[in-house]
Amino acid sequence: MAAWTRLKNLLECLPTRKSSVQNMLFYGLRSIVSTPAAQPEQAATSSSTKKIRRVRKSKKNKALRRYVRRDYKPMQPSPDEEYYASPNHMKTNMIEFLERRDMHQRSKVIDIPYFTSGSVMAVVKSDPYIKRGSTRFVGICIAKNNNRLGSTFILRNFMDGQGIEMMYETYSPLIQKIEVLKLERRRKSKLYYLRDKMPSEYTIKPNFKAVKHADDRTVPMFKRKY
Repeated sequence: MAAWTRLKNLLECLPTRKSSVQNMLFYGLRSIVSTPAAQPEQAATSSSTKKIRRVRKSKKNKALRRYVRRDYKPMQPSPDEEYYASPNHMKTNMIEFLERRDMHQRSKVIDIPYFTSGSVMAVVKSDPYIKRGSTRFVGICIAKNNNRLGSTFILRNFMDGQGIEMMYETYSPLIQKIEVLKLERRRKSKLYYLRDKMPSEYTIKPNFKAVKHADDRTVPMFKRKY
């Protein structure tokens, strides 16, 4: 330490410090001499308080995140009846107000469950031209279009040696019941590619038994059997 103080006194004795090297030496030595030597206890604490580095996510976690989608949407609590009283309460135009009010009234009549493309569903629709008065179609949902009152979904199945597709309006008054027999999802939102696949890819038996699914869990991904 004595040698550093001598150098400092020597630099201070200089009349002028014209070069940048002299300035650097002067201010560097002044900071070293002015700061006291760190005690061993302080040095140990300073070494322990290091910045925590951010751990990068591994490729394995990235591969898992690749298949995470908007698969589970908890149902929001339905608003009060005053919300559907007038467009002013809803803060929207007249056309959207009438559509939302009709959707709200229709949801009171039948239960419209949550489903995704790839789910196995069954729809009971009224038909006045048959004796039973209604038809029940079971199939896999290959498309789902959310457009307020004009929302639709398409079911596909293989029956009588040919592929059959049925398009249903979600809020149609002709629909009596919508059942989700098996809730599952696939990587794509539109499964039109099943039209070119073998019938075994989308064949569903009419007496398919429903599979229970907990509401607090995410929708499982479809797994091939082969």
